[in-house]
Amino acid sequence: MRETPPRYLDPVAGLAAGLGVLALLLPWLELKSSRIAPGEPFHVWDWQGFGALALLILWAGVARAQGPAQVGLLGLALLAWGLLTGQGADALLSGQPESARVSPAGGFWLTLLALYVGYFAAYRQGGWILLTVLLGLALLLGLGAFDRLGPVVEFQSWREQFFTELWRHLSLSGSAVLLAVVVGVPLGVLAAGNPRMGWVLGVTGFLQTIPSLALFGLLLPLLAAISQGLRLEIALGAIVLGMFAFRLLWAVSGWLAVSLALSLGLLALAMAGAWLNSLLGPDPLRIVLGAPLQESGVRGIGAAPAVLALTLYALLPLVLNTYTGLRGVPEDARDAGRGMGMSPEQLFWRVELPLALPLILEGIRSAASLTIGITTVAALIGAGGLGFFILRGVEGGAPDMVLLGAVPIILLALLVDSALRFASMALRRRVGI
Repeated sequence: MRETPPRYLDPVAGLAAGLGVLALLLPWLELKSSRIAPGEPFHVWDWQGFGALALLILWAGVARAQGPAQVGLLGLALLAWGLLTGQGADALLSGQPESARVSPAGGFWLTLLALYVGYFAAYRQGGWILLTVLLGLALLLGLGAFDRLGPVVEFQSWREQFFTELWRHLSLSGSAVLLAVVVGVPLGVLAAGNPRMGWVLGVTGFLQTIPSLALFGLLLPLLAAISQGLRLEIALGAIVLGMFAFRLLWAVSGWLAVSLALSLGLLALAMAGAWLNSLLGPDPLRIVLGAPLQESGVRGIGAAPAVLALTLYALLPLVLNTYTGLRGVPEDARDAGRGMGMSPEQLFWRVELPLALPLILEGIRSAASLTIGITTVAALIGAGGLGFFILRGVEGGAPDMVLLGAVPIILLALLVDSALRFASMALRRRVGI
């Protein structure tokens, strides 16, 4: 008779269950007389003992189950977490004045952490955990389980401003990641194929060591001076000529010729801009081209320094992953391509890049998650974003306002990370890695 191999508990699922059980021993909600008043803690057993016991049983099942059963139990635990929270808010606010608030306490957040750890336990087993989580959250929101929590009440008061700042946050982080991809991937390709470009990894790594707030502060006076002293046509021309000179002279003369070409190009464009303004006279085109960058939206505060700083921070994972992916292409694959008569360009586009693409996508995933978080600091320099609510909450001593900004940032980062993670997995399966 064939022996059945012993089953071992998944340590990640066990950690999730342990955190969930510990959360039931901590205060779950706080009742406050106003949005800034100190709160009185309440445990989940104070208003729903049977529901707390059911959640305890679910966590015990999560620790032992595997596969679809574990996914289903985590989905039920998610629903129990939301429904218990909604029942508790209704019970605590019953008979309270209109100014009273109910805020999440330690048990609430620890249960959320347990669900997050459980998500990774089920994800490692290939379950449909992401769909289960999304459906569970949609059901809880549809039932209004969180409608009476303090952060949701703040959202209802700031609804229009919230969506404005959410769009700004997405615009800043999305623009920075896109620019980082446009700049970082070619730099990684150059570093992988040319030993003289090895300094790129050191520079991008050094940029990561500068604190975000310090980098924003360094950019403020620099961009303020540039925006007032540089005209639009000179800036655009310098960018175009600099790209052309870099492409033309890099392979021939190295960095000395490139630097000389860029310097001469900037001087020539400055002279051309002055000549163009003298020819145009006072017509509308001169008003546009002769305007300083400040009138075009490039200023010492606002979106310009924020996007620039965020782009610099996002470069390292993109450059490093592109470099690592291309350097990790098996030499046998390159030899096979050469044996088929491929040119170096064809070898890159048909062999090297497809094999390195999953790792490049992982770099984009890391850069996107990192940028969404760092964009929070952009509110300090007038760029807006969800950090606006965090600053207002800290200034006003309102924790629920802080959560109104912090929780969506975390959710955005998790959604982007999960979506790009699944895309990377699908791409790896497609290329056979």
